[in-house]
Formats: sequence, C-alpha cells, structure tokens
Amino acid sequence: MSEASGDAGRAQMERRLIERSIEDEAFRQRLIEDPKGAVEEELGTSLPEGVRVVAVEETADTIYLVLPGTPIADSGDAELSDQELESVAGGWGSTFDDSTCQGCNPYSTEGGGIGGCS
Repeated sequence: MSEASGDAGRAQMERRLIERSIEDEAFRQRLIEDPKGAVEEELGTSLPEGVRVVAVEETADTIYLVLPGTPIADSGDAELSDQELESVAGGWGSTFDDSTCQGCNPYSTEGGGIGGCS
C-alpha cells in the first residue's frame, strides 16, 4: 500500500469515527474514556499492543493541532545505513558508462535509445 493510499484510508477511518461520535453520544463517551477500545470496536479488529490512541474534545477556548511524526523522529536513528543511503543516493552519471554517448543525458528518452543515445 502506498503512503498516499494509506493516508486516504486513515482519513476515511477518522471521518467515520468522527461522524459516529456526532450521531452516537454513547460512542463519543467511549472514545473519550477508552479511545483504543472504541476504535477497535468500530474497526472490528485489534490494534497492535504498542499502539496508543488518544481522543481529545475541542472546546470553545482550546484548539488541538495534531502534527504528523517526522521520518527521522519516528526511526529512532538519525543516521541512514549504507544500504539506505545507496537506495536514495542520486547523482549524475556516476554509474553510467557508455563510450558511444558523447555528452547526452543518460536519463533522457529522446533520440530513440537509452539516454537519448542511438
């Protein structure tokens, strides 16, 4: 599942929970008192043991802003491994070796061949 489709699924789930909490006062109270249990009940599945669910109710004088976690903060390790670095490293022509290519763009598809070279 891509991150975008995962985000869409989460947004849809959150909308469903919010809508039910507006329509069903008992469910709203359960979300406040036992948010993880209420979410598990609504989804019909158990969440992993290490997952916490926190529900808060905004008031007229308090607004909550939920910020997404950052990849570095979530990883617990601020440094990338050599393998992680290799998978994201870019560069211009560092591994492109074609003696028939004279200054063409190795990533272009113009000209009919790989990198625009014919």
